[in-house]
Amino acid sequence: MVLSKIMEVEMDKGKENTHQPTWWHQDHQKWIKEAGLWQHESDRLVALLYLLECALPEHSAQLNNHVEGIKQHEAYLQHYENGILEFNSLQKKKNYHQNLSNLHAKMKQEHDSLKQTYVEEMEKFRTLLVKLLGECDCGCDKKA
Repeated sequence: MVLSKIMEVEMDKGKENTHQPTWWHQDHQKWIKEAGLWQHESDRLVALLYLLECALPEHSAQLNNHVEGIKQHEAYLQHYENGILEFNSLQKKKNYHQNLSNLHAKMKQEHDSLKQTYVEEMEKFRTLLVKLLGECDCGCDKKA
């Protein structure tokens, strides 16, 4: 509509408009600048999302390995308690029992360590997530 008004004024003067209004150039520069900011913000969000994405599988793998170790220990214990294992001497049975006891202590130590790591990793994850959410508040919905 603005263009048609300009064209009418120029046409009324008896000549055709061959020059575009200078404010178009200003708009273009402003739009390029805004798009550059949006691209920069998008790149930052992608980088943060990548960090979040990397954090989860590594921790998930540790948890899966830990659960598998617990299940294996439970299977050893059940075999022992259910009498599935046969020992040709009382000493071998005591040794097996001692090995189970040592394995249980080791599993407890691993569990406690993983529990502490889990708390620390989840705090890092939450921090990254909050940062990502904060970055999402880029002001794109604000009027320029």
